[in-house]
Amino acid sequence: MINKDPIITVYITNKNYGIYIDKAIKSVFDQSFKELELIVIDDGSSDISGEIIKKYKKRKNYKVIYNKISKGLIRSSNIAIKAARGEYVIRLDADDYLDPNALSVLYNAINKDENIALVYSDYYLIDRKNNILSLEKQLLRANRSLNHLPVLAACCLIKKNALFSVNLYDENFTRQDGYDIWYKLLNNFQFKHVSLPLFYYRRHEQNLTSDKSKLYKTRTQILNKFSNLRKIKNKLKIICVIPVRGKNIDLNCTSLDLFNGKPLIFHTINEAIKVKEFKKIIVTTPDIDLIKKLKIKYKNKIFIQRREEMLSSINLDYKPAVIEAVNKFEKVNPDLIAILTVENPLRKKHYIEQAISNLIIHKSDLVIGTVPDFENNYYKYTSKGIKLVTNQKNRKLKLEKNIIHKDVGAFSVVKYSSYVSNRLNKITNIVMNSDDSFIINNKSDLLVLNKISKNK
Repeated sequence: MINKDPIITVYITNKNYGIYIDKAIKSVFDQSFKELELIVIDDGSSDISGEIIKKYKKRKNYKVIYNKISKGLIRSSNIAIKAARGEYVIRLDADDYLDPNALSVLYNAINKDENIALVYSDYYLIDRKNNILSLEKQLLRANRSLNHLPVLAACCLIKKNALFSVNLYDENFTRQDGYDIWYKLLNNFQFKHVSLPLFYYRRHEQNLTSDKSKLYKTRTQILNKFSNLRKIKNKLKIICVIPVRGKNIDLNCTSLDLFNGKPLIFHTINEAIKVKEFKKIIVTTPDIDLIKKLKIKYKNKIFIQRREEMLSSINLDYKPAVIEAVNKFEKVNPDLIAILTVENPLRKKHYIEQAISNLIIHKSDLVIGTVPDFENNYYKYTSKGIKLVTNQKNRKLKLEKNIIHKDVGAFSVVKYSSYVSNRLNKITNIVMNSDDSFIINNKSDLLVLNKISKNK
């Protein structure tokens, strides 16, 4: 049976989450806010989900939609939103559950201000057995940084008419957890944050958000679509510079050592060639053997500069060599340069593309690739010795939380004028998958990476 005119529609998308969904459904019906409906979309489950979903068929305000063929999270979400009768919509993932007062608190927050289209809260991170791991804050920064959007599109109370005004989820982006919706709504409406943990987010090996590499790639695609970036990028002169010291200067240089049967530097160049934004790719090195091999392999695909050994000293950073290389091949200074190292062979092109987008959108001077750092303690000097600044050891890894980030040296994208003048006033980052950020500092690292790659 279905009551008339629910205020809030909660929908759950489920595929083979039979071990969790009962708790999710029960948390909805246990809400102190009663003017609601619950829509469950079963996306072709083959486990015990069907039996559990049927248990509640006599409950009021309960509707089940069965996808005989799996449609995925995004398409299933659109089906649920179109079927929703409530003025507000909230998605609850089948493996999560709500605090009993979640809907009351969120509704009171959004109902007070007609300009607010979305309300979101903090949450408890839990494990498979419902043990609380941590309390997680999701505050959206005042500058609306797209790098730091809250991870979860689930458990946000959203005005249904706002969702329709931005054409719901874009079904072309299947590998995402609501970044598309956050982006579109953020550019058209106001958000509100409730500083209370109102739901329980379960972390386990099946989480969609565990596939970080694909998520980041999809985010780049979304940014390109909605920010008119392609047109802007086409007007910019963007140069890629790959500096290499060579074995004569650095005995640990591994640029010609093999990874997966190819010289290490080939992996960097091959990814750079895939980046359409690059107008030119320059390799600068004093290594004659390396130059010979690159000329044979790439011919006219890249530019190669033989630089003086005095600009390649281990005691020098790459900046003088990079500037010299640009000056040699460019009559007019480029707008942006991307500096790629050869020591990160697993770095993919989409990180570089996302960095370029990030720099343009946020009007940054420099964008670097980082990974969250949970292993190190950081100290500062005080009158009583050094003091622990932050201890990240007990923090749990999630996407893009406001934690300590470590520059992995995989790449940098920088405004050339800012680079030359050393006026890097605004620095932003791209969060990399830790596997993709693997850095080779010596031959031992390369040996380890080859073994890992072979085992995979």
